[in-house]
Amino acid sequence: MVQFTFFGAYLLISIPAGKIITTYGYKKSIVFGLLVTATGCLLFYPAGSLKLYSMFLLALFFVSSGIAIMQVAANPYVAILGKPEGAASRLNLAQAVSKSGYAIAPYIGAFFILSNIRPSQNTMATFSPQQLEAYNASQASAVQTPYLIIAGILLLLVLFVHKSGLPNIKEETTTDESFLRSLKKATQYRRLVFGTLAIFMYVGAEVSTDAFFISFLSNKHVAGLTETAAAAYLSHYWLCATITGFIGFIVLKYVKPAKALTVCGVVTLLLFSVCLTSSGSIVPILLVAIGGFISIMFPTIFSLAIEGLGDFTSRASAILFTAVVGGALLPPIQGLIADQAGIRISYIIPCISYAYITWFGLFCTKNLFKKSNQKLHYEQAIQ
Repeated sequence: MVQFTFFGAYLLISIPAGKIITTYGYKKSIVFGLLVTATGCLLFYPAGSLKLYSMFLLALFFVSSGIAIMQVAANPYVAILGKPEGAASRLNLAQAVSKSGYAIAPYIGAFFILSNIRPSQNTMATFSPQQLEAYNASQASAVQTPYLIIAGILLLLVLFVHKSGLPNIKEETTTDESFLRSLKKATQYRRLVFGTLAIFMYVGAEVSTDAFFISFLSNKHVAGLTETAAAAYLSHYWLCATITGFIGFIVLKYVKPAKALTVCGVVTLLLFSVCLTSSGSIVPILLVAIGGFISIMFPTIFSLAIEGLGDFTSRASAILFTAVVGGALLPPIQGLIADQAGIRISYIIPCISYAYITWFGLFCTKNLFKKSNQKLHYEQAIQ
């Protein structure tokens, strides 16, 4: 329910977010997204007091909705603020900073929320009703202070963005298209359509790999690690993704994004094929390496999908972010396969996803090749 609520919000909120951007501009939309996220963080306080799981999910939905609005606005905004050929590089820098949160946040969460030693089931069975109520209350309230702090930081960020000198760019469009009309128009852009499916596949594969990472390495037929040791490798996985994201920022200034995406897709598939057919200490090392090669995929797919869309960019961004719902839909499918056929076989889901992403990179590479040939023929004709 946590994953479904978080990623499902993208499906519901991304399209309205595109409308907000069209009406108010990128900068104001980012400020609005920050305010919605801060509201969600504040809702964790009454959720902790009431000890209602549904209230926690509502708070999480607000947090995810705010993040969805920010991402729908921020990604094309980063692409627009500068030369078009540097868009993929700038987006990789933004995503690298974002991924650093994945590496740092678990330690912060462990310190503030999971630092109390959880009693065993046998010990809890001896608790009186009053003791059990007090224990459950302490567990529920553990999230209150951290989320109040996060809300405070977000509100400071609202002031910073509002007062910054960044321009509030608005798309010059005179049309007031409905979502269905925008969707129909989107089908005219093949790269956008294929890119939307690539985003769906990528987020689903990333979340699936993350969700089953510890179970996979803990399996006695794979690496046989303890859950604690497997969790450490998961942190290394995100750290590797963060580092290579910064490297991608530099590399994509000199390498065509489509070619980089294709190469990373091929290497990721090769690493997965070895992981799924091997066992022992080599498997966790290769899984960590996969984190390094997938880190450039999301921003690169995004920049390729919206390239040259002009005043349709914000609506294209909204359509792309509805595809983040892949993070809610693919992990349950992998879980079902894992239950029925084993965890190794279940990794066919991310493998299929990365195979499609590799094809998308090849598709964009061929398009770029055609464009360069057309430009060459045009120049020859002029001469």
